[in-house]
Amino acid sequence: MPRLLALEWNDDEARVAVATSRGGRVAFEHAFVVDLRSGPSDAEAPEVDVGERIAAALAARHLGRMPALVAVGRSAVELRRLSLPPAPDDELPELVRFQAMREFNALGEDWPLDFLSLDEDPAQPRNVLAAAISAERVDAVRAICRSAGLKPARMVLRPCAAASLVARQRPAEPGQVRLVVDLLVDEADLTVMIGDRTVFLRRARLRGDPLTSPAAAEVLASETRRTIMASQNQLGVREVDSIVLCGAGPEHTALAESLREQLPVPLELFDPFEGLRLEGDLRRALPDRPNRFAPLLGMLRDELEGTPHALDFANPRRRPEPPSRRNTFTAAGLAAALVVLLLLGYGWLQGRWLEADVAELTGKSKDLDARVERATKVNEAVDAIEAWRDRDVVWLDELRWLSDNLPEAEDAMITQLTLSVVSGRGEIVVDGQAKSPEATTRLDRRLQDASHRLYADTKRRDESKSPYPVQFKNSLLLGSEEK
Repeated sequence: MPRLLALEWNDDEARVAVATSRGGRVAFEHAFVVDLRSGPSDAEAPEVDVGERIAAALAARHLGRMPALVAVGRSAVELRRLSLPPAPDDELPELVRFQAMREFNALGEDWPLDFLSLDEDPAQPRNVLAAAISAERVDAVRAICRSAGLKPARMVLRPCAAASLVARQRPAEPGQVRLVVDLLVDEADLTVMIGDRTVFLRRARLRGDPLTSPAAAEVLASETRRTIMASQNQLGVREVDSIVLCGAGPEHTALAESLREQLPVPLELFDPFEGLRLEGDLRRALPDRPNRFAPLLGMLRDELEGTPHALDFANPRRRPEPPSRRNTFTAAGLAAALVVLLLLGYGWLQGRWLEADVAELTGKSKDLDARVERATKVNEAVDAIEAWRDRDVVWLDELRWLSDNLPEAEDAMITQLTLSVVSGRGEIVVDGQAKSPEATTRLDRRLQDASHRLYADTKRRDESKSPYPVQFKNSLLLGSEEK
C-alpha cells in the first residue's frame, strides 16, 4: 500500500497533499497549507527555513518519511518548441538535447532536460516542447526537501500536472482544444491542450488575486486572450473550444461570470476534488482555496495509477540502454577456458592468463565501440538537421522578391498567390489579370532568374474583365535548374 506526498511552495506558503493506493483506487488523506511568512512586513524577522517549517507541519500530523513529488513552477524552467527531422521516439532524447544546446539561452551540460512530443509519426518532421531546469535550482529543491526529511522522487512541471488532472476527471473529445486556467496566489498557469495532450504553456503575473481584485481579473482576461492567440500563431491549432477554470467556490463563480462577458469562448468551472476518494480530515473539510491543489492532486494520481508524468526533471527521457553483451562474452570465455583445461591440464595457469587478457581486451573493445557509436549518432543527427534546414524555404524573402518584380498596378493586378513545397522544392503560383498581352510577356521575363524557373503559364482573353481583359496564371519552381 504505497503512500506518497506531493509538495510545492513559494515565498508565502507551501502546499502539501498526501495520498495512498487502496484496493486499486487512489485515496487522498491530507491537503493543507504551511505558512512560510516570517511575520509583519515592517518587522525584522529572521529568514524562514522552508524545510524546517514543512517538517514541523508534517510532524504535527504524524506524517513520517515517504517519497515526495515536487511541483516546479513555469518560471523555474526554460521552455522552447523545437522542430526536428523525422526520427523514431528512441532517438528523440539525443536529438532534442543536441538541438536545445543550440537554441536555449543558457543550457548547461548538467541541466536536466525533458520534453513532450507534439506529434507521433516518425516519418514526418518531429515537433517537441522541450523544458530545462538549472542544476542550481534542482540542488536548492533537494536541499529544502532534505531539510524537511523528504527525498524527491519526481520533479514535475506544475501546469502539466494540473492539466493531467483535468484530462483524467473530464476527458476531452478527440481533437478538442481546451485552455486550462489554474489560479495560484498572484499568478496563473495557462495550459492549452488538444485532446488530453499538453501542447502550449504560459505563466501570467496578475499583480493581485483575480478572485478579490477586479483589476487582477481584467489582467487575467487579457492574458487569457493573449494565450489563445499565441497558441494559434505558434502551433497553427484551430480556435480554443472551451476554457476550464480550476475552482468551484462562490468567488470562482463570480469570476467566471466576469470572464464570460469578456471572452468569446465557453467557460466551465472545474473542482479539483470532484470525484476523488477522500479520507480522514480531508473528507470532513477541504482546505482553503482548494483550487490551488490541482497540480498536487494530478501528480499523486498519475504516480499512484502508474501514468508517466508529462515532464519530470528528476527522471528525464533518455535513449534506451543497449542490451548488455557481458553474459555472452563471459560464457565464451568460460567455454574457451574449459576446453583448454580439458585438452591441456598441465597448462591451466596459462589458460587463466589468456582469459584475463581476453576480458581486458573485451572491455577496451566495448569502450571503443560505445564511443564510436555515440560519435556516429551525433554526426547523423548533425547531417539530418543540416539537410532538413537546407530544404527549408524562406518565404519572406520570396515575397519580397515577388514585390520587387511584379508589374505596376496600371498594367496588371494579382488575384491569387499560392506558396507551397512540392517534392522538396518551393513552388509559387501567381494568378492575375493584365491590361494587355505585352504586360504579361514582360511579367514572364521578370519572373525568371537563376533561382526561379517559370515552368508553366497560361493566358486567355476575356473582354468582360475590363480594364484587365487578359487573365494569366504563372507557375514557378524555386532553386537552380540542377536541383
